[in-house]
Amino acid sequence: MKKAPFVALAAFLTVIFASCATTLYVQREAGVMRLIRLINEGKVNEKQGLSPTPFLLDGETLYLESDVSTMWANLKEASFAMTDAKFVETRPVDENSYKAFADTFDMKNYFAKYTGPDSSVVTVDTAEGRYYLLLERAKMGVPRIRGLKGPVK
Repeated sequence: MKKAPFVALAAFLTVIFASCATTLYVQREAGVMRLIRLINEGKVNEKQGLSPTPFLLDGETLYLESDVSTMWANLKEASFAMTDAKFVETRPVDENSYKAFADTFDMKNYFAKYTGPDSSVVTVDTAEGRYYLLLERAKMGVPRIRGLKGPVK
């Protein structure tokens, strides 16, 4: 009879730990705003692994690291900024999230292959318009960015 409490405790802990593995990751506003600050300062390229490939830019997919690096360098050179950025919402990726970037078969496949429980579509309003960011679990306090669309009026 003495084993019963231990068996019950073991079963309870198994359920708790198993549920943790399937819990969706939720982006925090503070982390998103740190990422936007890096984008505005043109420093995304300075953080190793912050924007992994393949990367979505509007409805296009950049597959090469050099293309993603060049994109960030070009945005910096053009003084790109998300002026007066305001965090609107974050949503875990679901079966329809790809439509925020483009309602195409390619985007649907991209989301099916490259996103998971750590992926979110974050909406940010700026003076230039609305942006959608495809973000993943934070690295050193800053969410990894896997896609950017906007501004959308």
